Amino acid sequence: MIAQAIAPAIIAGMSDNSGRRLSFIICFVIFCVANIGLALQTNYAALLVLRMVQAFGCSAAIALSTAVVADIATSAERAIFSGVLLVIFGLFFPETCRNVVGNGSVPAKGINQSLLGYLQQRRHARQAARDGDDDQQSVHSSVHQKKKVPFPNPLATLKLLGDKETCIVLLYNGLFFTGMMVATAVIPELFATIYDLNTLYVGLCYIAMGVGSLTSALTMGHVVDWNFRRHAHKLGIPLTKGKQQDLSDLPIERVRFEVILPGHIIGTLAFIVFGWTLTYRTSLAGPEIALYFIGLGVSTAFNITNTLLIDLHRDRPATATAAVNFVRCLMSAGGAAAIIPMCDAMTPGWAFTFIALVYVVLISVIFLLMAKGQKWRNEAREKRVRKAEELDARALADVEGSPRRGSCGGGDDGSSSGGVAQETGKAR
Repeated sequence: MIAQAIAPAIIAGMSDNSGRRLSFIICFVIFCVANIGLALQTNYAALLVLRMVQAFGCSAAIALSTAVVADIATSAERAIFSGVLLVIFGLFFPETCRNVVGNGSVPAKGINQSLLGYLQQRRHARQAARDGDDDQQSVHSSVHQKKKVPFPNPLATLKLLGDKETCIVLLYNGLFFTGMMVATAVIPELFATIYDLNTLYVGLCYIAMGVGSLTSALTMGHVVDWNFRRHAHKLGIPLTKGKQQDLSDLPIERVRFEVILPGHIIGTLAFIVFGWTLTYRTSLAGPEIALYFIGLGVSTAFNITNTLLIDLHRDRPATATAAVNFVRCLMSAGGAAAIIPMCDAMTPGWAFTFIALVYVVLISVIFLLMAKGQKWRNEAREKRVRKAEELDARALADVEGSPRRGSCGGGDDGSSSGGVAQETGKAR
């Protein structure tokens, strides 16, 4: 989990600046190499290290996948299959990062260009040359400028924690995800002890939570979009399909959290039921039903807060998703390590009741963000605008001051100044 927390922070900044394609290829190569090593490894220490390497590759790819969705929408034989996917990916996967290809009209170049894209671009260039289309040729030639790939900077992810609204949303998201990881962490030990299940049946017990998460994914997306349209219609904001909306006048925090609130309540109650059914050793159906509703409620809260973070940072979606991974994985690692000792000390019922009480307190965070979120967001935007204006003014002052410095130093501006002096001498 620690590797999963760190990896997106390293890859995301590079992805937002240099494109998704190169970052995806790096992640898939790391993932494939780790899988090959895991298939051949028998030493526990090496197994642990390779598992961390595998987590590094796959968790960063999850963050990149979310970024691709944000770009294009307004989310022992294993190595062989991964290798086949990597070949298909390398040949056909297009670049989607807006910093690299804009809205798709700017041709990609270099490592950001797939083989299919390269062949299409060559065909279009030849066609433009035959037709004598100078404008089209200039577009293709202008994009072949070298662009330095910046070194990955994980601190760009940590900077998001300095934003008040983003930090609160990340903590909310991380606490809810921690609850789901805590529930999954107790299943092997408690289910095997209480219900005398073998490894196979313990594994099957995870299906209920997965079905709950799937139900959330299939239903809540439509509800979120419907609520967005409802608020936009109420405020008289026109919606254009395929076009990003200006969110400055839209209370996007209220739009998202109105849908989260029912899932929050469902998940909180399900945690209480889950803990006490284990304490009283009820039928296996009891905790399994609770796991279904934990998956439904927690996935709703987790996925929609992910969407909200992308709304708040549409210019840096991969970095925002990396911040989510960083916070949730570190918190989940601590929660998973603490839950079994908690259950031993205070019974599963009270341990999960404690978690539910934390979620009851978190309801106040929902109402706080619905009330203050838009104001904080606009204040942060105004602060960024003022900072950008100050930087522009400083740059303009430097440009205006450069001729005077140039004339003293004998640079290019000094040459032009000397030319004026010569003309004056001739006139005399």
